[in-house]
Amino acid sequence: MLKVMVVDDEPWGRKSVGKMIGELALDVEVAAEARNGAEALELIPVVKPQIVVTDMNMPVMNGQRFLEELYRRHNEIKVIVISGHSQFEYMRAAIAFQACEYVLKPVSLAELKNALVKAIELSRSHLSAEERRRFAGEMRQLRTETFLQHVTARRIANASDILAQSAELLPASPAAGYRVAVCMLRRFGDLSATKFGGNSDLLMYSVDNMLRELAAGGEALVYKSDDKTKLCVLLPEPAYGLEGAARLLAPFHDAVSRMLESGVAAGLSAPYDRLERLPEAFAEANARLLAGPLREAGFSLVAADEPHGAEGAPAPEVLSGFDAKLLQQALAAGQAATARRLLGELLRRIEAAPGLTIQGAQRELRRLADIACGELPGLGQRAEADAFAPRAADAVLSEAGARGFVEALAAAVEERLGSRPAADAPNPVRDVAAYLDAHYFEDVSLIDVATRYHMDASYLSKQFKAVTGENFIEYVTRKRMEKACELLRGAELKINDISELVGYENQRYFSQVFKKFTGLTPSEYRDEAAGQRPEAKN
Repeated sequence: MLKVMVVDDEPWGRKSVGKMIGELALDVEVAAEARNGAEALELIPVVKPQIVVTDMNMPVMNGQRFLEELYRRHNEIKVIVISGHSQFEYMRAAIAFQACEYVLKPVSLAELKNALVKAIELSRSHLSAEERRRFAGEMRQLRTETFLQHVTARRIANASDILAQSAELLPASPAAGYRVAVCMLRRFGDLSATKFGGNSDLLMYSVDNMLRELAAGGEALVYKSDDKTKLCVLLPEPAYGLEGAARLLAPFHDAVSRMLESGVAAGLSAPYDRLERLPEAFAEANARLLAGPLREAGFSLVAADEPHGAEGAPAPEVLSGFDAKLLQQALAAGQAATARRLLGELLRRIEAAPGLTIQGAQRELRRLADIACGELPGLGQRAEADAFAPRAADAVLSEAGARGFVEALAAAVEERLGSRPAADAPNPVRDVAAYLDAHYFEDVSLIDVATRYHMDASYLSKQFKAVTGENFIEYVTRKRMEKACELLRGAELKINDISELVGYENQRYFSQVFKKFTGLTPSEYRDEAAGQRPEAKN
């Protein structure tokens, strides 16, 4: 299976192309994504793709410069250019630097398939015998990693399927027993932002290679978690017990500490005897990792026979209900200094709490972020990309990480409150509408949103109708239908996929709502839109 890298500055563009490639049933797999040419050039030596699918109109390093540098450094890579423009300069660059195909947007599945088939044929004919042997090894490694990811996430759950594929891909039978280790970098978010330009994939590929080199020659198998924030290791018994895991992971920590100045936190499961129980082994190892002490800054490996997680002793509570109320009141009243003081006091309690685990600290930080984002909705929208987002708490594995999280949150709160005119009372309906604009595709209800904004549901319903001219359901439905129309006019996705992307699990219900909104079924709307495109007239 050949590896493909998709390069596009638009997240939707990358996701759309990747989904289409996955539907083509060709011998290719999207192994990485990059937001521009410069990022792609950094990632290529690590990922080693055989095919690059790239846009041309990108920031930082545009498509023309990227093609030139790619040809100079890696002319063995086959390139497919996808662009919304048929400009002469773009086509000339594609020809000059030997792109094998130039496809105009919106891309059809047939055009993309033809381009990939050509790239696959050219890539395979280019390989020498030695390169083919190396490539075969890399592909086996990729297939093994994909298989273990699928089993861990229960995408492959049938015992006979697991047994057949494990016999083909794994060097040792899991019937003799195995453990799972789960590892995380204590400074994952910080390193991704400062040393890897925000590209967490590049960071993960780097540490993945370190661990694979240390595991080379043994029976341990390394693979990344689905969310690409954790490294997992399948450790066959009896070659690896607790001591064997420590002998592998301690040098890994040393290498990470030396090269990236970060510690490693790890959890180790008890032995399991059937590979179909890999999800349980992963969950147990992850729970042990989170049960590790927050105060540890270096290497920690938590392994024991007793269960962890929900059955373990409860972590000390740092943020009491009274503290939460005080913080809410300070934020609602616009008291920036008081809010900062309260956040500072809570941080000191986190750092001083005896026996506070990583999981306990993450829970407290999520509560802080939820309170701040709930009282300051504008902050909630911005927080998705910041170091204090509720989801960012899941990457906090040390006191230093907790301190950075709270300090970033306090600074953002102070900036947000300081920029709000004293006489300008918050407009809750405006904030609710902005929230729905960003979350229309989720399972949102009037009661959930009213609770989020500390309002009575019936009062919010009346105010929302008075300000927007639409009731809550009408507003959300319109947003969903407008996005569905955009997707039907543009990217060539299946109607079922579009239904899910805009928030409907049931395609039939989506089609009924769409027809009521537009007067056409989704298929009729797509056909009509295709007939209006200039290229469709020829």
